[in-house]
Amino acid sequence: MNDPRYCDLRACPLQVETRRPPALDDTRGERLLALDGVCRHFEAGAGVQGVDLTVHRGEILGVCGASGCGKSTLLRLVAERETPTAGRIDRRFERLGMVFQEPHLLPWLSARDNVALVRRDHPTENRQAAAEALASVGLQHAVDQFPAQLSGGMRQRVGIARALAADPDLLLMDEPFSSLDYFTTVDLLELVRRRVLERDIAVVFVSHDVREVTRLCDRVVVMGGSPGRILDQLLNPLPHDERESRPGALARFEDQVLEAIRDGQPDGAARGP
Repeated sequence: MNDPRYCDLRACPLQVETRRPPALDDTRGERLLALDGVCRHFEAGAGVQGVDLTVHRGEILGVCGASGCGKSTLLRLVAERETPTAGRIDRRFERLGMVFQEPHLLPWLSARDNVALVRRDHPTENRQAAAEALASVGLQHAVDQFPAQLSGGMRQRVGIARALAADPDLLLMDEPFSSLDYFTTVDLLELVRRRVLERDIAVVFVSHDVREVTRLCDRVVVMGGSPGRILDQLLNPLPHDERESRPGALARFEDQVLEAIRDGQPDGAARGP
């Protein structure tokens, strides 16, 4: 194949590194979040068990795994929407942004006013900042429309704009692109990547779509079991600016993540291709 978009892995072998979290005194950015032996148990048996995890400024951390392994519970614990049964969470960020699986917009407010809710500036500056946030997700034409006038994908983009408008130090994203088409997803992945670089924030990105995770994230945590635990951590071997130009190498990393997910499924569980 002579297509320059593809990498012949036989000619340029790629080593994917798998390891536990590096020491906290490494050369990465400021630590914004640390979970130490965190557990959250529910009567039905779900939740998380013994989670040790750190997140640093400037890092995009992906969390993936089979359904029911505690991915969303992990985000709710970080956001203080759940209380740990055991363990400790050290939060060193000032502002938190969160994108939910559903946008949770107020139906009586326009898209601009829904976004402006997270701003604390002068009212005029609020509306301007909200309009700019909506433009960044491609909704400059819909600032005055109400949620009932927007498609499901457009409502989700309003939710993303609202989280970004808060100018967070740490952004939590829980299956944020599940209702969006492929091309919009690609554009928003790039938007998140740019925001991380420009503002030096951190992101914890939960998704069932391994393609999204490997395209966006610098480090991938694979969870499994019930209650869920961290099974593996994989460092993305490709820098952001090479992930589009080396699709073959990116596909190999996807295979590594998928294999880690499959390895964590119970014996006899159905496995995808």
